[in-house]
Amino acid sequence: MHRASVLTTAGIVSAFVALAAGALAPTTASAATTATTMRAATSATLYGAGPYRSDTSEAAKQVTALAASDPSGAAAAKTIAQYPVATWLGDWTRGTTLTKTIDAAVAGADRTGTTAVFVTYAIPQRDCGGYSAGGFDEATYDAWVDQVVSRVAGHRAAVIVEPDSLAMLSNAACSASLDQQRYRILSREVAAFTAAGVPAYLDAGNSNWVTPAVMASRLNSAGVQQARGFFTNVANYYPTAQEQAYAEKVSAATGGSHYVIDTSRNGQGWRGTWCNGPGAGLGTSPRVVSDGTALDALLWVKTPGASDGTCGGGPAAGTWWPAFAEALVANARLGTPVSSAAAVASAAPAAAAKKAPSVAPVAHRDAATSGAVRRVTVRGWAFDRDDLRKPVTVRISIGGKVVGTTVASTSRPDVDRVYGVGANHGFAATVATSSGRRSVCLVAVGIGGGGDTSLGCTTVAVR
Repeated sequence: MHRASVLTTAGIVSAFVALAAGALAPTTASAATTATTMRAATSATLYGAGPYRSDTSEAAKQVTALAASDPSGAAAAKTIAQYPVATWLGDWTRGTTLTKTIDAAVAGADRTGTTAVFVTYAIPQRDCGGYSAGGFDEATYDAWVDQVVSRVAGHRAAVIVEPDSLAMLSNAACSASLDQQRYRILSREVAAFTAAGVPAYLDAGNSNWVTPAVMASRLNSAGVQQARGFFTNVANYYPTAQEQAYAEKVSAATGGSHYVIDTSRNGQGWRGTWCNGPGAGLGTSPRVVSDGTALDALLWVKTPGASDGTCGGGPAAGTWWPAFAEALVANARLGTPVSSAAAVASAAPAAAAKKAPSVAPVAHRDAATSGAVRRVTVRGWAFDRDDLRKPVTVRISIGGKVVGTTVASTSRPDVDRVYGVGANHGFAATVATSSGRRSVCLVAVGIGGGGDTSLGCTTVAVR
C-alpha cells in the first residue's frame, strides 16, 4: 500500500483541500509524508458532524427483538440505540458480508456528514485464547485488511485497530514470538489506512494495564508514527480523566500522537473487574473534542449491552445481554448533551451532572404462573435509583383491573451482582382471579419523579 513518489507543493495543497472537504483522500505521497498530513489534521476536520449513528445497530435490532418478550430490556436497548456506536469487523464478517457492512455505514455517514467508526478485530491469536479467542492467519488477515481499506478509501471513516493487540503482549498466555508478528502486521495495517486517507488508531490498553513508557515503545514498534494515533479504555471502565492523564503521557512519548477514549461503559468508573463489571453505567456520550490536548474524540467503541464473556452470569462474548444493558442505562452518566448544531466540543469533555435526574424504576418480570386453582403467582424484581432504600411497589392487574400490589423487598443477590444496588429487590405474590385465560400485567411504581415502569403483560391459563 506504500507509494514511492515525491509530494510536490501542489500535492500538499491538494491534500489539505481534501481535509477541508471532510476526508483525507489518497495522494501520491510516500507513507511518511501522508502520515504527516494525517497527523496534522484537526479533530473537527476528521470527524465533521461527529461519529455516525446507525439505525441498524445491534441495540436497534434488540429493540425489535425484545419488544414482546422483555419490555424493560427493549426500553434499555432503545436508549442505547440513540447514540453512535462503532461497527465491529471480525472473522464473522468476510467477503460480501464485509463489503455490505462497510458500505452501509460509510453511505450513512456520507449522507449525514458524520464519520463512520469501525473496529478491526481479527488479528492472528486474538485475545491469546481468552473469551474472545479467534482471528485469521497472517496471510488471510492481510488480504482481509486490504478489503476493508478498499471499501473505506475516499470516505469519512476512522478505524480502531485491534483492541488488546498491544497491551495484551504483557499476558503470559500470549506466545513469546507474538510481539514481532504483531508489530509487522499492525505497521502494515495502519500504513494502508493512512495511505487511503483514513485515520487509524492503535491499541494503548488503559491507564491501569501497561506503563506509559512501555506502551509508547510498543506503539512505536507497531508503526504509530504512520497512524493518526492510539486509543484507550476499549471495553473497560476507567474514568475519562484518568484515561486522559495516561494518554497524554503516551502521546508525548510517541511524537504527539492523537488519541480517542472509549467511554461506552465508564460512567461509574472501575467496577472491580474488566469482565461484565457489576454496577457499570454508560459514560459520556460520543463527541468530538477540541480541548487543546491530543484527544480527538470520546467514542463508544465497545457495544454497550454486549457481554464480555461467560463471567458474572453473562452469555458468550459479544452476545447481547438485556440485564446488563438495563444496568448500564440505569447507571448512566452521559454528560452534557451534544447538540446536532455543535457536535464538536470546544472544551474538555463534559463532566457528569452533580445530581442525576429522577429516573423510572428498573424492573423485570421473571414469571407469571397458575400453580393453584383460581390463583396467579407473579415473580420478579424492581428497584428505583431515586431511593434504593425504599422497596418499589409493584401493581398487579388482571383483565385490565388492579387486583393487588406487592413490594420488591426480598433477597435477589443476582440483581445485586449485575446492578450493584443491594440484594433486597425481589418480589413474589399470589392473587386470586377466575379460571380461564387471563391477561396479567405488572407495573413498577416510581418512588421519585421519574414515572412508572411497565413490566409488560402476559397471558396465563388460570386453573
